[in-house]
Amino acid sequence: MDIPVSSDVVVIGAGPAGARTAERLASMGYQALLLEREKVIGEPVHCTGVVSTECFERYELPEELILRKINSFVLRSPSGRAVQIKRKQTQAYVLDRVELDQELVNRAVSSGVSLYTEMDVRDVSWEDGKAQISCKIGSKEYQIQSKIAVVATGYGSPLSRKLGLSQFDSYVSGSQAIVDAKGIDEVEVFTGSSLGKGGFGWIVPWRENKALVGLLTREHTVSYMHALINKLQDQGRIGSILKTYRTRAIPVGIPRKSVIDGILAVGDIVSQAKPTSGGGIHYGMMAADLASTTISDALIQGDFSAQALMPYQEQWHAVLEHELNQGVKLRELIEQLPDIVIEQLHRLLLIPGAKRLLSSSTFDWHSSSLTQVLEKLQFRRRNFSND
Repeated sequence: MDIPVSSDVVVIGAGPAGARTAERLASMGYQALLLEREKVIGEPVHCTGVVSTECFERYELPEELILRKINSFVLRSPSGRAVQIKRKQTQAYVLDRVELDQELVNRAVSSGVSLYTEMDVRDVSWEDGKAQISCKIGSKEYQIQSKIAVVATGYGSPLSRKLGLSQFDSYVSGSQAIVDAKGIDEVEVFTGSSLGKGGFGWIVPWRENKALVGLLTREHTVSYMHALINKLQDQGRIGSILKTYRTRAIPVGIPRKSVIDGILAVGDIVSQAKPTSGGGIHYGMMAADLASTTISDALIQGDFSAQALMPYQEQWHAVLEHELNQGVKLRELIEQLPDIVIEQLHRLLLIPGAKRLLSSSTFDWHSSSLTQVLEKLQFRRRNFSND
């Protein structure tokens, strides 16, 4: 395989954030290499593929990717009590996640990006004013130099730890499976201690007679996932497991740094994902746009230092930091609630206006409004308890 020994930019990881960064840079006229560890783009799948209408429209995604439209969901209390939260307009879409990733990578390649799959990147360093990328395909090793490297591997890769770009004190972990399921026509969200500390589960209608079942929690994810699957099977809600996705860790909070000399990071690796749900497609692609602009400026100036790349960090913080911090606050509030309180708060959603407040939050920018709803419901609950 003929692989260039040098490039303007090397992007490591062909998920949405990495593919978008590479596409933008190539469209500006820069030589960009996109390196992906897996053989098939988009696999293994890590998430439900749910994106907001805002994200879908901003990036002009094709309608062929849509599996389901979402304008409502059912919120279940720990005891199973159900409340439907509904909006008139579509709020989000369930997309085919593999086809989404492939669409974004195809766009990158069409823009001039050189794609290499099954590429195992072993090391990235900054030496002699160049990013040095050590990688291999099978037993054959390669060394690539670039002016700037972008790490978009997702959280948990040895590469991110080696570069010091994954220094977080708080994490959540998600797991998901495809299951046989008939008659599942609406998203359901499950709450309660049976899903772990601050955990929640979901069942999302997917393809015909199939659904996605998963959860996000602090620890013991696999055990809680098995319990959720067994419970839904015992209830006759779902059938057999068709495929289980591997467990995925997501850092929570603001990273200590997302740039170093000649190297910057985009996506989950630097917590560009919602602390509440773990969703990161939109945030990662927004950050990719900011990263590509900063990289272009650095290439024009010929300055690849951390200081020259710092505008990217400042800009993505300006866009996402408030939402991420509010998401952490909301998660901390939820994690303090015992099941009996969650049940009481759930009943308060039947009060006129309470459900409307909850349904008024937007899909990608919901943490502040949901925190306010939760605090108001707790205030009402305490008042009722005192009466």
